[in-house]
Amino acid sequence: MLPVPTATLPPCTAIPVILGQAIRPAAPHGHVPVGPAGMVLDLRARGQKRTNVDRPEPLFRSEVHEVALRQAKNALQSRLHLLLTAPAGMGKSSFCRLLMAELNPRDFRPLYVVGQPVGLADLLRAVAEPLGLESSPRRGKAAHLLAEGLDKIATAAGPHPLLILDEAQQVPVEALEFLRLVAESHERTRLSLVLVATDPFARLLGRPAMAPLAGRLALHLHLPFLTPEHAADFVEHAFSTAGIDNILAPSALPSVHAAAAGSPRRIGILLAAAMRRALDKRTKLLTDEIIQEILDDESR
Repeated sequence: MLPVPTATLPPCTAIPVILGQAIRPAAPHGHVPVGPAGMVLDLRARGQKRTNVDRPEPLFRSEVHEVALRQAKNALQSRLHLLLTAPAGMGKSSFCRLLMAELNPRDFRPLYVVGQPVGLADLLRAVAEPLGLESSPRRGKAAHLLAEGLDKIATAAGPHPLLILDEAQQVPVEALEFLRLVAESHERTRLSLVLVATDPFARLLGRPAMAPLAGRLALHLHLPFLTPEHAADFVEHAFSTAGIDNILAPSALPSVHAAAAGSPRRIGILLAAAMRRALDKRTKLLTDEIIQEILDDESR
């Protein structure tokens, strides 16, 4: 199923930052971010480093991703705000990186922020400082300074600022609405917004109180679970980017897909665990038996 746009929702060098701490020169998840004009802010603790098969580079792209990227770029060229939702583990953050790589740095200045339940002033400062704009610990002053700075960027006719807010469901909804008000003026869109969240966030936006924000999200893209065919492509891609042949027995793929429920993250985790088990057994093939052993271990 391809992502379907809706008019409204239903009634460079990375600069990673953890709020309240100093800037530190490392990309989120241990990867170098894409796009020389892109800036990355990581507002959450870093997880454990993943294996190449677990998190392949370059990123996996199916026709679903291609359609979604094309629709997203068209919306952003029109200075529209958009929403991307997907179940957990479906590659929302990877899609953000794909989108950043697709954007022309002459047209856009993307800023990637991973959301956390922080105060409004902290969120505004996280947007302002990487853009070289002043901020303030007081929310009203911070909003005024950000709006003023964004207007100056627009007047200078430079690349258009774009905020990609991953894990948007973690940010208080009143902060998101306030940010949306700062991002817009009567004359222009000062800052384009891409809100990236899990599926329940879309239902939250369906509440009457969220109508002002939901009504300004002109495009809703949804990444579905991988089909068995796409899962096979993902497995092939994961092994290829790791520099090895696909050693998963074809007969074991349905079990992997079913156990992972079509989640790329879960497929990667299962493959990594199966490869460790195969190493212990000194075998070069991820057989049905090995996959079943991994699934049995997980069920215990």
